[in-house]
Amino acid sequence: MNILICDDEQAYVDALSLHVSEYMKNRSIVCQITEATEPLQVLTRQDSFDLAFLDIQMEGMDGITLAKKLRERNGKLALFFITNYDEYQDEAMDLQAFRFFPKPFDVNRLYSGLDKAMEYIDQSCVDIYLLRDSTHQCILADDILYITVENRKTRVQTLTCTYYARDRFDDLCSKLPALYFYLVHKSFFINLHYVDSYSYTELYLTDSTRIPVAPRKQAAFHKYWYEYLRRH
Repeated sequence: MNILICDDEQAYVDALSLHVSEYMKNRSIVCQITEATEPLQVLTRQDSFDLAFLDIQMEGMDGITLAKKLRERNGKLALFFITNYDEYQDEAMDLQAFRFFPKPFDVNRLYSGLDKAMEYIDQSCVDIYLLRDSTHQCILADDILYITVENRKTRVQTLTCTYYARDRFDDLCSKLPALYFYLVHKSFFINLHYVDSYSYTELYLTDSTRIPVAPRKQAAFHKYWYEYLRRH
């Protein structure tokens, strides 16, 4: 999960980054946090983010404008705004922000907001470029059982369909929520929502597919699996 924290006060960025990291660590969610104090600095990068904390009042570009530009890269971006000014809230609400945080922020309120954002990210969609007819297909991420490599092709398996994507395996995996997808093998990226049973070395999915857990990933996945069960 890619997370952005952009605020012109470095002390606030540091504090927020610490608490967000702790939240993700406690839930065994792998994340990469990008910190910035200048909005224009963010736009020079080509990164796409899943979650963003943006100060509304910043020099060079306000947080609302930055949010709109970031939404062009990822239409499902989950947004949090940092502001003490009520006049910005109507425009921010148009962007479906999850929370408005005054300074200093309340940690319990932060965690509550993150819980809601995780539920939202659970329902995200992914665009794949189909190999068969060179068209785009938008698929609800939670409809995907797993992604695998088959005869050098990237195969996307849902409950009802099999798709072959032009996207590289690694590129397509990076588009899916790390919240409930896991790379259990170098060629299997699975949706934990569809795991019927787990025996440390193997997973059995709803459609009876049997998937091995690579030996070097077994200990890490075992920990992640029980954290996933605790969240659900």
